Amino acid sequence: MKTINIPLPKIGESTTEAKIVEWLKKPGDFIKRDELFAVIGTDKVDSEIFSEYEGTLKEILVKEGEEVSVGTPICTMEVDDNIEVSTVTLSAKRSEAVEVSNKDFSTPLHSVQNDKIQLLSRSDSYRNSELVSFLSPVVRKMAAENGLSLEDLQKINGTGENGRIRKQDVENFLKPRKQKTSTPFVEEKLQLKVELGETLEPLSKMRKLIAENMEKSWRSIPHVTTFMDVNVTKLVAYREENKEKFLQENAVKLTYTHVIMKAVIDAIKVYPTLNSWFNNEELLKKKNINLGFAAALPDGNLIVPNIKNAQNLSVVEIAQQVSEIGTRAKNGKLKPDDIQDTTFTVSNTGMFGSESGTPIISRPQVAVLALGNILRRAWIIEENGEEKILPQSAMTLSLSYDHRIIDGALASKFLTEIKKNMERY
Repeated sequence: MKTINIPLPKIGESTTEAKIVEWLKKPGDFIKRDELFAVIGTDKVDSEIFSEYEGTLKEILVKEGEEVSVGTPICTMEVDDNIEVSTVTLSAKRSEAVEVSNKDFSTPLHSVQNDKIQLLSRSDSYRNSELVSFLSPVVRKMAAENGLSLEDLQKINGTGENGRIRKQDVENFLKPRKQKTSTPFVEEKLQLKVELGETLEPLSKMRKLIAENMEKSWRSIPHVTTFMDVNVTKLVAYREENKEKFLQENAVKLTYTHVIMKAVIDAIKVYPTLNSWFNNEELLKKKNINLGFAAALPDGNLIVPNIKNAQNLSVVEIAQQVSEIGTRAKNGKLKPDDIQDTTFTVSNTGMFGSESGTPIISRPQVAVLALGNILRRAWIIEENGEEKILPQSAMTLSLSYDHRIIDGALASKFLTEIKKNMERY
């Protein structure tokens, strides 16, 4: 038997920390592969953790209610020696850990695979008295991005367990340096007049996180939005004719969004650049389409989970997955995998009555599509070589895109392809 560490899994693209909500197993309990053994939570959602391995829970390293960084070992398991351990699983054996030494810092930190760096306590440090920290992937990435040396890190007082350096510790260390080198934009806080009967409420932690992510995306991405009107008269008729049969045969409702999602997926296959991630002058064209869509949480807030490998799905399968994931979101049962690695997002603002909009791109994606409300409009139709003005069902598509990667021509071609797919019904 061998002992392995089980790390806190990645929960979302912008989430770096989570807390243990509940342990469903105790030390000594046997855990089967794919068996639920813990619940973790962020400001957005609680998620269940299923075991990748079969074995015995040996030790719980993180107590309920404690918040730790993604990649931090939360427990150890005893597994069979023949079991292959994933590269992202942190081994309990010191020989398999990656130590942060002077030699490690002689080359740029970003040249190391940060997601495989393992977190050790100070008790596993060098045998001499020199203060050497073992860093989490989050802290190591921050150190690389800000050019911190080993000497810099030795000056930081870690506030984590056993003196571990946490994200907040690095941020506090960098504040004086950033103030000297740059003058960041700071929104002026106004002195608001609060009248009798009015209530001044602070933003919730979740809303603050959303606001921060939106502000970062808006400030770092040169947004451009292109609009296109689509005649969806045939699509509306198709849904009306098939919705009852669709529900009876598939036990799920057919919505306009499901059909439009399929039209978007087929358009991405023609213009795959829209299904990319952009990060610091590097463009990663993703092989699989993980299509994001808005879903309601129990508190009424929205979250954007995604359908994995959507390029392989039919309209029926899209409808089934949207329904299944949406139900998990409504019940607060989303899995970490549901909300990470989105490659393109479709936002149906039309369901709230909006005719069009300018959605904000979520990094590292390069585009987002908003769907407007379906309205009856006067439309010029050509019949037998003669133009007629007839009432038609129409909607507006709004594509916001990163102008560093996508120009107006590509955006228009992409929207035209979606329009063609929607109008073919």
